[in-house]
Amino acid sequence: MKKNSTLIFIWIILVVLTIVEYTFSEISTYSKLAFFGIIIASFIKYIGVAFQFLELKHAHPFWKSFSIIIVLLFITIITVLYL
Repeated sequence: MKKNSTLIFIWIILVVLTIVEYTFSEISTYSKLAFFGIIIASFIKYIGVAFQFLELKHAHPFWKSFSIIIVLLFITIITVLYL
Protein backbone atom coordinates (compact mmCIF):
# COMPACT_ATOMS: atom_id res chain seq x y z
CA MET A 1 0.00 0.00 0.00
CA LYS A 2 2.91 2.35 0.65
CA LYS A 3 4.03 2.18 -2.98
CA ASN A 4 0.58 3.15 -4.29
CA SER A 5 0.37 6.16 -1.99
CA THR A 6 3.85 7.28 -3.07
CA LEU A 7 2.91 6.95 -6.74
CA ILE A 8 -0.27 8.94 -6.22
CA PHE A 9 1.63 11.62 -4.29
CA ILE A 10 4.23 11.96 -7.06
CA TRP A 11 1.48 12.05 -9.69
CA ILE A 12 -0.31 14.86 -7.84
CA ILE A 13 2.95 16.82 -7.61
CA LEU A 14 3.48 16.36 -11.35
CA VAL A 15 -0.01 17.66 -12.09
CA VAL A 16 0.47 20.66 -9.79
CA LEU A 17 3.83 21.48 -11.37
CA THR A 18 2.27 21.26 -14.82
CA ILE A 19 -0.40 23.74 -13.74
CA VAL A 20 2.32 26.01 -12.31
CA GLU A 21 4.25 25.87 -15.59
CA TYR A 22 1.11 26.70 -17.57
CA THR A 23 0.34 29.60 -15.26
CA PHE A 24 3.88 30.97 -15.56
CA SER A 25 3.73 30.75 -19.34
CA GLU A 26 0.33 32.44 -19.63
CA ILE A 27 0.72 35.21 -17.06
CA SER A 28 4.23 36.50 -17.72
CA THR A 29 5.05 36.16 -21.37
CA TYR A 30 8.78 36.48 -22.18
CA SER A 31 9.71 37.09 -18.56
CA LYS A 32 12.94 35.81 -17.04
CA LEU A 33 11.09 34.93 -13.85
CA ALA A 34 8.63 32.83 -15.84
CA PHE A 35 11.51 31.18 -17.70
CA PHE A 36 13.32 30.18 -14.52
CA GLY A 37 10.07 29.05 -12.90
CA ILE A 38 9.33 26.79 -15.83
CA ILE A 39 12.90 25.44 -15.89
CA ILE A 40 12.92 24.66 -12.17
CA ALA A 41 9.47 23.03 -12.32
CA SER A 42 10.60 20.95 -15.30
CA PHE A 43 13.70 19.80 -13.44
CA ILE A 44 11.63 18.75 -10.43
CA LYS A 45 9.21 16.92 -12.72
CA TYR A 46 12.10 15.11 -14.42
CA ILE A 47 13.51 13.98 -11.07
CA GLY A 48 10.07 12.76 -9.96
CA VAL A 49 9.45 10.80 -13.14
CA ALA A 50 12.96 9.38 -13.46
CA PHE A 51 13.36 8.25 -9.89
CA GLN A 52 9.81 7.09 -9.18
CA PHE A 53 8.27 5.88 -12.43
CA LEU A 54 11.42 4.82 -14.30
CA GLU A 55 12.81 3.15 -11.17
CA LEU A 56 16.09 5.08 -11.34
CA LYS A 57 16.16 5.04 -7.53
CA HIS A 58 17.24 1.38 -7.71
CA ALA A 59 19.92 1.98 -10.34
CA HIS A 60 23.66 2.14 -9.88
CA PRO A 61 24.87 5.50 -8.46
CA PHE A 62 26.71 6.17 -11.72
CA TRP A 63 23.44 6.20 -13.68
CA LYS A 64 21.71 8.35 -11.08
CA SER A 65 24.44 10.98 -11.18
CA PHE A 66 24.83 10.72 -14.96
CA SER A 67 21.12 11.32 -15.44
CA ILE A 68 21.15 14.40 -13.20
CA ILE A 69 24.32 15.76 -14.85
CA ILE A 70 22.81 15.40 -18.33
CA VAL A 71 19.65 17.25 -17.27
CA LEU A 72 21.65 20.01 -15.57
CA LEU A 73 23.81 20.35 -18.68
CA PHE A 74 20.69 20.59 -20.84
CA ILE A 75 19.18 23.23 -18.53
CA THR A 76 22.45 25.19 -18.59
CA ILE A 77 22.58 25.17 -22.39
CA ILE A 78 18.93 26.25 -22.67
CA THR A 79 19.51 29.04 -20.12
CA VAL A 80 22.61 30.33 -21.91
CA LEU A 81 20.77 30.34 -25.23
CA TYR A 82 17.76 32.11 -23.70
CA LEU A 83 19.74 34.88 -22.03
